[in-house]
Amino acid sequence: MEPPENKRRILIAPACFKGTLSAMGVAEVLRDLLAAHLPAETVLDVCPVADGGDDTLDVLLQSDPGFREACADVTGPVPGQRVTARYLVHADKKLAVLESAQAHGYKLLPGGHLAPMAATSYGVGELLRTVLARAESRGASLEAIVVTVGGSASTDGGLGALQALGVGFWDAAGHAITEPIAGESLARIHRIEWVPDWTFPGQILIATDVINPLLGLEGAASVFAPQKGATPKQCAELEAGLQHASTLMTALCGVSYATLPGAGAAGGLAWGLRHLPRSGFISGSQWIADQLDLERRIAQANLIITGEGRLDATSLSGKATGHVLVWAAGKPVLVFCGQAEARLALPGNIHVMPLVLPGEDAGEAMANPRVALEKRLFEALPVIRACLKL
Repeated sequence: MEPPENKRRILIAPACFKGTLSAMGVAEVLRDLLAAHLPAETVLDVCPVADGGDDTLDVLLQSDPGFREACADVTGPVPGQRVTARYLVHADKKLAVLESAQAHGYKLLPGGHLAPMAATSYGVGELLRTVLARAESRGASLEAIVVTVGGSASTDGGLGALQALGVGFWDAAGHAITEPIAGESLARIHRIEWVPDWTFPGQILIATDVINPLLGLEGAASVFAPQKGATPKQCAELEAGLQHASTLMTALCGVSYATLPGAGAAGGLAWGLRHLPRSGFISGSQWIADQLDLERRIAQANLIITGEGRLDATSLSGKATGHVLVWAAGKPVLVFCGQAEARLALPGNIHVMPLVLPGEDAGEAMANPRVALEKRLFEALPVIRACLKL
């Protein structure tokens, strides 16, 4: 329902500022300051967004009271480490949502020390097994499991996750590889046996926020491994290991998924999980937007305010912010961000409000990002009033 003519509706739909503010935290700052400085009849529709990475579970919990949270004890990103991974279940929708970073996310690395070669996705497979086992033991009916990928510490092609699900791996001497598969152990694999000891009659939907393939200059090792601490030499080793793994899996399954857009997500976890029966890729930002009824809420708004940590070309290719900008369809949009790519070309209806301008030192803003965001929003109030014709 549209607001009365004397009211204006603002949709507040930010993603997280990675490493500084959660999507909910950004939304709260925007809501509180706007409520204090705009006419009381202004409608503030608060809708934090995510794309399968940080804040996904919290965004879904806030948007739909039908979601219930549960936890499982699984292997962390480093073998021998144990972590408590959260996941969601929606009984009415017969749906479970797993955030893979809850098991192998870089934020879980002990002491924050990156482990580009030793990190594993084994815990993601354990989490999936736990969800299936619990549903079966309780007689619950699940029709779909959504596995969101992003924020991973590992580059193991998802073979660690498959190993936890029962897939067997052997080295050249015929010895079973029993320790969790990691990026550094991909080259050791000589034979793979597909023997998962579980079944799931529903769909496994792999929600990605990137379109990178598994291999090559745009692949998991070349693009994402450096972000996980890999040196150029280690990136080359990981690329060779993923190529070797792809050759073995293609021979075993008779099909190659390496070139699929999104296969390189989460260090190739998306590629590995794609080999599971009744699995497929979906856009994480699109799926979450559907759960939030975001397109309708954008259509109802007179002004949209969104944001993320860094606005650049990748924001427009599968990220939550990109969906907001596309669906705005000419409506005025303010995008708050930590920094913005200088050469990013955007339509005239989109106003970019970076916390750190080109040439400025980011240290002050990052030291207290909440205060920096409040300051920038206050400076943007004249633009907001003009957009709302106040």
